[in-house]
Amino acid sequence: MDSSFTFAKLCNGSSMPAVGLGTWQSPKVEVQTAVRAALDAGYRHIDTAYNYKNEDGIGEVLQEYIKAGNVKREDLFIVTKLPMIHMDPKLVKKSIEMSLKKLQLSYIDLYLIHHPVQLEYDGDDENTFPRTEAGGWKAADKSDLLGTWKGMEEVVDLGLAKSIGVSNFSISQIERICKVAKHKPVTNQVECHIYLPQTEMVEALNKLGITVTAYAPIGSPGRPSQIKNEGEPVALEDPVILKLSKKYGKTPAQSPKEEVKTAVRAALDAGYRHIDTAYNYKNEDAIGEVIQEYIKAGKLKRQELFIVTKLPMIHMDPTLVKRSLEMSLKNLQLSYVDMYLIHFPIPLAYDGNDDDVFPTNEAGLWKPGEKSDLIGTWKVMEELLDLGLTKSIGVSNFSVSQIERICEVAKHKPVTNQVECHIYLQQKELFDALKKRGITITAYSPLGSPGRPTFMKGPEEPVVMEDPIILKLAEKYGKTPAQICIRNLMQKGMIVIPKSVTPERIRSNFQVFNFSLSKQEMDEVTKITTEKRYLDMAAMFKDHPERPWL
Repeated sequence: MDSSFTFAKLCNGSSMPAVGLGTWQSPKVEVQTAVRAALDAGYRHIDTAYNYKNEDGIGEVLQEYIKAGNVKREDLFIVTKLPMIHMDPKLVKKSIEMSLKKLQLSYIDLYLIHHPVQLEYDGDDENTFPRTEAGGWKAADKSDLLGTWKGMEEVVDLGLAKSIGVSNFSISQIERICKVAKHKPVTNQVECHIYLPQTEMVEALNKLGITVTAYAPIGSPGRPSQIKNEGEPVALEDPVILKLSKKYGKTPAQSPKEEVKTAVRAALDAGYRHIDTAYNYKNEDAIGEVIQEYIKAGKLKRQELFIVTKLPMIHMDPTLVKRSLEMSLKNLQLSYVDMYLIHFPIPLAYDGNDDDVFPTNEAGLWKPGEKSDLIGTWKVMEELLDLGLTKSIGVSNFSVSQIERICEVAKHKPVTNQVECHIYLQQKELFDALKKRGITITAYSPLGSPGRPTFMKGPEEPVVMEDPIILKLAEKYGKTPAQICIRNLMQKGMIVIPKSVTPERIRSNFQVFNFSLSKQEMDEVTKITTEKRYLDMAAMFKDHPERPWL
């Protein structure tokens, strides 16, 4: 490791690398790529958690590098965390042993209590975020932070962890622990960045000899849109940060806008010409910049591109549809889109704020509009086609009956229905019904959406790219599981839009035109009986009449 790499000295005498790799929201395949890249770049501090459900993927890479002689175990600093469901003192030792087994390690360098609030444990170790009927996390009947800490001290005494600490704790909670601690916390891992500098926390913990570990140091730009607020400041776009970035010739760090631009450039360079976005994604402007960059440089002509965007649920009132597309066109820097879709069949309440794309009610569910007029919305979609603002129109996440209602009155029928579709949600009934009407399916999440946030993942859910049939075919053809999944849907006659922001994976996902699956192999995939919907938007609407699926 570079000798200039700095370490933080912990209050128990241990040294902790000052910069580490965070792995929240990184599923197994993605986290393995990230950890390899990090270790190759010189990182030795890897931060994970039981709740992230990626410890096994990290463990495989660690063993791969240790066995190859690329790193020694003692050079690594591995952090993981006690989940909120295992905070009962009698569960702490069992929990770290489960993490150690997944990480393939005999000890953890730093073990943290993930959050001070204990959640109910029903014996299911996979259900890390049990929910109440209202959709909130279900707290345990009783909480014993000091008892939990005693359990943490026990794992140190047993040699299962070198150091112990906390995460997301308040000053008063840490002070309570320090009053009785045999081994006091060495760190408190908290959100900390330019807009949340944690000055009071840092000063109070300095007095106790406890460090602060900063997570989300660049403002967590990749967090899900559901936990973003309208009009919020963006750390990486702060004028002071940009000025310093320019002065020192450094990047602010990679922002969502820069991330999507990198992804689109990689896709266009790899040969992609179909780019799918949506008003709700809040990245149309970044995509528009890259499109214009490539057109002006003569790398592409506009007519070679197929650009798709979508009408947001807050703009489904017929009086708002045209204006909404015009806003998208301005962001995309285009005079027309190739396809415009209604994003979801249920309108959301619109209060005049165009940035609040997912308004919520008191229960935390999306707030539907007072009335729904799918036919009226479709009539204006047809007007947009007649005006030349879009070349084609379609829908997304619609049921067969909803599409049939539109087709009965349509001047221009939908050309496609964009829906979640993969080996565990094959959409056969929908596909057959739409095929009779000459309507295609565009498959989103064809790989099972492995990159979706942890809180959207259920206990022991099946993983598309780890299915035995997919793995067998991948080995036979010398292809990745992702390439097999994409090829399978293509051969069914579907349009496929795999999502990635990783250039290498973007290129790989496009290399599916030089092989074919046999009819027998296609039939074998079709006969997979596992059923799983990974992105259940309808769950946000309990009893709405336009809910497209149960």
